[in-house]
Amino acid sequence: MSAARLSNIDGLRAVAALSVFVQHFIGDASRAEGASAGALYPWFSFSEHSLDLGRFGVVLFFLISGFVVPFSIRGEAPLKRFAISRFFRLYPAFWVALACLAIIYWTAGTPVSMMTVLANITMAPQFWGQGWMSGIYWTLFIELVFYFMVAGLFATRLLGNPLAVVILAVALVSSTAGPVLVRLYLGIGLPVSYIGLHLSFLFSGLLLRLAIVERKKGAASCAAYLIAYQLLAVLAVSEFSLMRNDGFILIATLPIMTGYVLAVAVFIGAVRLNAPQSRVLAWIGRISYSIYLFHWIVNVTIYRFLPLTGGWRDLATMLVCLMATIGVSYLVFRFVEKPSIVLGRRVVSKLLEADTRPIVPEAA
Repeated sequence: MSAARLSNIDGLRAVAALSVFVQHFIGDASRAEGASAGALYPWFSFSEHSLDLGRFGVVLFFLISGFVVPFSIRGEAPLKRFAISRFFRLYPAFWVALACLAIIYWTAGTPVSMMTVLANITMAPQFWGQGWMSGIYWTLFIELVFYFMVAGLFATRLLGNPLAVVILAVALVSSTAGPVLVRLYLGIGLPVSYIGLHLSFLFSGLLLRLAIVERKKGAASCAAYLIAYQLLAVLAVSEFSLMRNDGFILIATLPIMTGYVLAVAVFIGAVRLNAPQSRVLAWIGRISYSIYLFHWIVNVTIYRFLPLTGGWRDLATMLVCLMATIGVSYLVFRFVEKPSIVLGRRVVSKLLEADTRPIVPEAA
């Protein structure tokens, strides 16, 4: 991809990260003590009931990952290189965020158990019977599973096959929608998980890459079919999610559906138009992972000094939170993310060097 296109993708990452930040701030402000009497509360409520910016941002992140990440599997020993680079890209900054969360909970008098911390370190706490230390981080597990799946597609030489990708993605959507519909209309209590539906949007990004950049035959049709099926599935499971209050549909169907539709439209439009081209957004996009990890940590710390009220003062608080989040995120990017990425490259180089070193026979 060209430097301009990379700038464009970083700009999209910035839009996604800032959208998640705004949604979480609005949610915190609307739930603050006495907020319902504040001047901004009607606006916060209207926003939450019209467009879920958090879901918009998450889906945009998923589409970007599907568009970019699978095509980093290349070079010598591609799967080994991919696994190591992804590990050093994701985990070190994540571990710093977990340490900060542990301190926040401890200072608030609600410390988390060591088992919870250790389970979260894996980025898959549910496998150890533990919850997330921050509910915001659930998307990281989805990304992790996607990496394993695209590695499998690469190993079987199906990563660039639109038909294989769409079949897999449709199966993922069906793994969520099928059990929900069976429970609703047949009364059979099948277990329900939204992981498959979430995962499928990363494969939409992959198919859009195959269609727009790689120009694979049939990829555009596969992408259009998958996206239509995904949106229908979201609509189909919304009633069930609201009845069960399981968090997939948070307040109402409309804001979630608007978030999905807008994310897909913005992503396709941005890729087609090679937009946005903004140095500021591109810079923010480069630190977007740290923004995602640390924005809530920064926000709740600032709330201790600038409590939310639902009034006009909250706008100043939001600006302070945003500037502080960007500052902290830059420091994490500069002193944790970048060194970790460099370390990952060194590890890859050492391993590849060891793999290609000739074996010297032992002396008799």
